[in-house]
Amino acid sequence: MLFKYLVILLISPIALYAQISDAFHIKTVSIKNSNRDFSETIQPLNSSFSFSFDDINGYQDEYYYLITLCEIDWTPSKIPTSYYIDGFNNMQINNMENSFGTLHNYTHYEFSIPNEDTKITKSGNYLFQILNEENEVVCERKIVLYENKISVSVNISESRDLSSFNEKQAVSLVIQNNGLPINFPNSEIQTFIFQNSDPQIRSPFLKPTFTERNTYTYRPSKETEFIAGNEFLNFDNNEILRNTRYISSSYREDNYFNTILFTQKSRANSTYTYNPDINGNFVVRNFRSNTPETEAEYSNVLFTLTNLQEYKDKDIYVYGAFNNYQINDENKLNLDESGKYLTCSIFLKQGFYNYDFVVYDNQKIDKKTISGSYFETENNYEALVYFQPTNSIYYEVVGYGIGNSKQQIEN
Repeated sequence: MLFKYLVILLISPIALYAQISDAFHIKTVSIKNSNRDFSETIQPLNSSFSFSFDDINGYQDEYYYLITLCEIDWTPSKIPTSYYIDGFNNMQINNMENSFGTLHNYTHYEFSIPNEDTKITKSGNYLFQILNEENEVVCERKIVLYENKISVSVNISESRDLSSFNEKQAVSLVIQNNGLPINFPNSEIQTFIFQNSDPQIRSPFLKPTFTERNTYTYRPSKETEFIAGNEFLNFDNNEILRNTRYISSSYREDNYFNTILFTQKSRANSTYTYNPDINGNFVVRNFRSNTPETEAEYSNVLFTLTNLQEYKDKDIYVYGAFNNYQINDENKLNLDESGKYLTCSIFLKQGFYNYDFVVYDNQKIDKKTISGSYFETENNYEALVYFQPTNSIYYEVVGYGIGNSKQQIEN
């Protein structure tokens, strides 16, 4: 075990810098607090949350979790593990269970934080890595643990930019210090805003527009204006062989289920229509079972988008929290033989899913080209506040706030 630990320490910094896509056999990675219904990568410090995933090979292989404190830019911290973990790191995941009664066999793995071996004692940015017996990283998630040492108010309004006010939403913040020793807010505090828990759609780090005693105000600016996008598309195959509003056909072929979604088309020039969604997230569920973790089926889900000339030479992806908003070959659309459609098949666990079609260009997400953008779109905006006094060795996460655009803009 000691040798394994030393090897992991040597190789893990390389993995920390670049975003690693999940291995092909690792599916349905979820971080869930018992008080919430959805997977979330932002959790309160000292709360209990579970990290779970499936191995669709179904061989009951051994996996280990490795937790690393990161700097504010997600580079690995040089702080010793003992500073932020009470107990042990690099522990084997012993809670595993094979699927029961499913057409495709898989193994479900799960561990909780804190547990009897590992307790995280400091707020901050944490990289959770899952490693196999060969010390290879098969998946990783960036998880932020925060404390409520200050209050954060998130306010959303229509854009101030007259050239794009119909398609953007503006976000402002008011931070109220409740007793932290903040002497230089412009240098000791770092704050950013992001949309719908998507780590790729975020503002840069922000500075207060003005300060007044213990109140720091961030007025709307170009840096805090976001393309609003459109409501997420969705499908629900919790009854695996039932056709529904968004599923054109479902069938079994050999040892696999197949879920064929209705073809979608561009929404860029359509009139906005409110369609309630869960802002890109997903929920695993099986109509016939109370334990979907091990009794939900897997299915090949076929996504289809009507091809347009303007999509030529563009890289288009199916996008959502189902794979942590990763961009990889598995969720990339490809032209079919007819040339009329762009398609993609993704092996997904039975449940309710939100998704969208996005263009990925120059390492940026473009939600507008295919789905359009409308200021009325319902979005969540979240803010994280980091604090590092001049005599401290790392950034604490001292505040978290969330606001909903539909609730605020309509009121």
